[in-house]
Amino acid sequence: IDVLMSNAGIMETGPVAEIPMENVRRNFEVNVFAPIQLAQGFLPQMVKRGSGKIIFTSSMGGLITVPFASIYTATKHALEGIAEGLKDELTGTGVEICTVNPGVFGTGFNDRGAETLMKWWNPANSLSKMEIIQAFADPKGLENQLDPQLMIDAMIKVAEEDNSQFRNVIPEAIISWIKATQAQAWVATKNDFLFVNPASL
Repeated sequence: IDVLMSNAGIMETGPVAEIPMENVRRNFEVNVFAPIQLAQGFLPQMVKRGSGKIIFTSSMGGLITVPFASIYTATKHALEGIAEGLKDELTGTGVEICTVNPGVFGTGFNDRGAETLMKWWNPANSLSKMEIIQAFADPKGLENQLDPQLMIDAMIKVAEEDNSQFRNVIPEAIISWIKATQAQAWVATKNDFLFVNPASL
């Protein structure tokens, strides 16, 4: 195996204060523990050979947190930490570690994730205020998703090239928004949102 593309993932959505713990555990099993297990399975032969590449499919949600998709984004934050640590731990072995961080692409993944919320959640009984729910859990946020071919081409490029960039956010146009959202966490206080509306930039 020259390249391992660790691409499996699921999204269970819902407010952190209310999401069933079995849903939380299922997300971490698939999105975090499975990629670690796969990496541990293939890395001995890669290190012995002195070459190889592991590409972790993370998400823009590995770099920011999307309200009501917090558990999913937590798994991707964990995956980012694993990839970052693994990259430095394997420096000098000839094995390359990369992430790809998709934005919102029209593969059906985001739509299915949004649908999981309605299997168990009643907004009328939620601990979150209705205006917050309406602001962040609106299905209109999934309109105008990007063409998946853009992501496919980017993933192939990362897989085939030598000395890849470690983190690969696709499309690159969302990088400035991600950085603005990350910066907000340093200044936000009690009644401020951490999530920055991209339309405000």
